[in-house]
Parts: sequence; structure tokens; C-alpha cells
Amino acid sequence: MGALYPVIRILWATALCLSLIPVPGAGLSDRLPRVAAGSTETLPGVVEGDGSAENEEAKFSGEELEVFRVNRRFYQAVSDQSLRAMGNVWLKEPWVKCVHPSWELLTGWKRIRKSWATIFRNTEHMKIRAAEVSIRVNGDFAWVSCLENIESYRNANFSRSQAQGTNLFFRVKGRWYLVHHHASPITVRVGEVL
Repeated sequence: MGALYPVIRILWATALCLSLIPVPGAGLSDRLPRVAAGSTETLPGVVEGDGSAENEEAKFSGEELEVFRVNRRFYQAVSDQSLRAMGNVWLKEPWVKCVHPSWELLTGWKRIRKSWATIFRNTEHMKIRAAEVSIRVNGDFAWVSCLENIESYRNANFSRSQAQGTNLFFRVKGRWYLVHHHASPITVRVGEVL
């Protein structure tokens, strides 16, 4: 483990810089892929255009479409920085879980709500669009994997990044609720190393 410690610290620092919470003095910010405000430049794999959600929605029907719409409401709540909308998506139980990029596991709705409040308080603007959405439903349980295209703005710094998102949903009395969200920052594309 001792020999891996410097590598682990570098990976951790990289993930930290990609997180939604600004980290003063992290030292890697000028090495992150950034796009100037107003630029037409994009990161590889970033899906542009407001029509992408409709194109994704057309892939689903029945229960999968219901889950897709709840998943979309989750990302809309993040983009709107709305704790009220966030509260309508999450199941308010002490066992629900959330892992933000570079954060430790949070358990329980109260801690998760507090984390979103912190993120919203420290971000002037944020927009997350889900792309490459995959949904599976098994009874009252559903899971979504997607590519999160993240734009954030704070203190005149505009950045775009991506994370791989996994969202787990549980159906209670006919309604789907988010019970687990996990987002891992993407710093290396598989095609670049394999």
C-alpha cells in the first residue's frame, strides 16, 4: 500500500478538482479541461443541444419511461439548484445513499439534503444533462446508468466536466423515488488506455 499511496493521492486530488464544490488551493485547476464562457468548444463526448433529452426519452416506454422521467427530474432539480424539487425525487429514509464526485458515502436523507444545500450554496450556476442513459427495471427496483455532462460557474470560472452516474430507484405505492446516487468523475476515457 505504501508504494501506491502517492498514486492514490494524485487520483484523489484529480477527482477533488472535478467535484462540484470549489476547492481553494487544490493546485490542479489549470490542468483541468476548461472551456471559456461563450466558447463553442466542447469536451469529447459532451452532448450538446436541448433536444438530447427528448431523443433519449424516445428510447423508453412503460416502466422504463417512468423511471427515465424521475431521473430527468433529479437532474433538473440539480440544475435548478432546488432543494424542494430534490426532496420530491428522493425517498426520505435513513438508509438512502449518495456519493458525490470525490465525496465519502453519505447515508440518510438528512445528510444527503445537507450535502445538496452545500453544493448549491457554493455554485452560482450549474447544469447537468444526462446522456447515454441506460435503464433496467426489476419489480419495484430500477437502476439507471448515464453520462453526466456538467457545466458549473463560480467566481467567474466556467468549467465543463463529465461523470459516470448511477442512480437507483425504488417504487413505493406506485411512485418511483431515488434511493441511491453515485457519480464518479471521468478523468480517463477507456478508449485512451485500452
